[in-house]
Amino acid sequence: MAQPDKASQRPFRVIIVGAGVVGLSLSQALQLANIDHVVLEKHSKIVSLHGAALMIYPGVARVFDQMGILKKIQDSMTPISREYQRWPDGSVLMHGKSLINMAEVFDMPVILFDRQKCVTHLYDGLPDQSKVRTSARVQRLEQDGQGVKVWLTDGTCEEGDMVVGADGVHSLVRELMWDYADKNDPKLIPESDRKALFAQYKGLFGVSNQGDLPDLGPADVNIIGGQDVTKLLFTQPGIAYWALIYKDEYSQPPKSWKPSEEEVEEVAQRFKDIKFGESLAFHGLWKNKTRSGLVNIEEGILDKWHAGRIVLVGDSAHKMTADIGVGANMAVESAVVLANTLQSFLSKNSTTYHPSNSELTSLFQTYQDKRYERAKIFMTLSGGVTRMRSYQSLWKKFFVTRIATLPFMQKMQGEKMMAGFAKGPKLEYVETRTINEDADGWKLANEEGNGNGWLAYAVLTSAVGVGLSYMAVLKWGLPSL
Repeated sequence: MAQPDKASQRPFRVIIVGAGVVGLSLSQALQLANIDHVVLEKHSKIVSLHGAALMIYPGVARVFDQMGILKKIQDSMTPISREYQRWPDGSVLMHGKSLINMAEVFDMPVILFDRQKCVTHLYDGLPDQSKVRTSARVQRLEQDGQGVKVWLTDGTCEEGDMVVGADGVHSLVRELMWDYADKNDPKLIPESDRKALFAQYKGLFGVSNQGDLPDLGPADVNIIGGQDVTKLLFTQPGIAYWALIYKDEYSQPPKSWKPSEEEVEEVAQRFKDIKFGESLAFHGLWKNKTRSGLVNIEEGILDKWHAGRIVLVGDSAHKMTADIGVGANMAVESAVVLANTLQSFLSKNSTTYHPSNSELTSLFQTYQDKRYERAKIFMTLSGGVTRMRSYQSLWKKFFVTRIATLPFMQKMQGEKMMAGFAKGPKLEYVETRTINEDADGWKLANEEGNGNGWLAYAVLTSAVGVGLSYMAVLKWGLPSL
């Protein structure tokens, strides 16, 4: 690899691979920090191919406010008005108020909207959209002590100082990072990282028109338990977002799998009579669908998020199940911490300063150290949520349906949940724009106790006050990490 001219005035430059929620969030953050970068997206359009709905909690909503996109997001959604936890037959187990109370305490609604809308708002809100290249599929990369080159399948090349793998759970950048480590420092990547991810559940996700389907309001949250299956049903005016998550064969690492249309239809027919409401069976949602997808639901976290000039962010480093509803929130939080780390370092140097490998290694480790524990706890507890809702033991079923639904447990879970989100990171170099940071919710971040207790409690109870048995963590401690 040719040595770049160190006397040149080329600014420090970041190459981001992936223009999903996390890649575009990082682009937003870097543009606000005046850090040069490019985002490489392999698809021809900026789209989100997986998942249906996203829930954005106050911590990340504050970041979106710093980016200047929160108001438009809020204008495009209807605040949640009803929350239910349901039995497998669709009957109501509990009426919740966790998200409604959270909206009051933070003086802002919890955001529930289409995942694709989130991607659109992030892209449309970029100060400079030319930073994003579509149809830019990475083929290989080269790095040395001076910089990095990323070669694309169209023969073009992007040069910079570092590469960020924001390309999801099936990350090509992660594979290239491992290849680099194998050739240059075989002991750098723990062997366990190659099997850090596993899958035990699959998820059928989709969006449907409400039409004349029963049991659907304009802004509802429904959590439905079941034996070896959990269901999520969120609504916005005229639209239903749903997920059917079912236990499947365990694989570690997850097997590469792209289902055929016939396989997707077979799953839909297998569960066609399963209830999402008292009078609403799955076949009604399936009949009215406008889009859907069937995916492995991977879980896991790497012990090493970086090597050389490559660093991972979001699902490429930490992946969790969907039941808690914080996967995208955790990914954005990681992008925020990485941006803060880079901005703090570069603000002390000239814009044309090019850090050495050792300097980048130190920066990347600082970023990972700030994120690892929080991400791992959320990942571990998210998997616990899935297994409790899918009744993986009589004890789990009893706790989730009988103990966690008690009023005093609901009150405690709401308080701890809000404290957990209040303590989330924000951009350290940008002011908020429209939110009320004097609201009582943000004051919870100043409460004593920065240990894992509040965080575990917050995570375990974060899924819309569904009465999860995860309060047991407070009494008996965190699961082994």
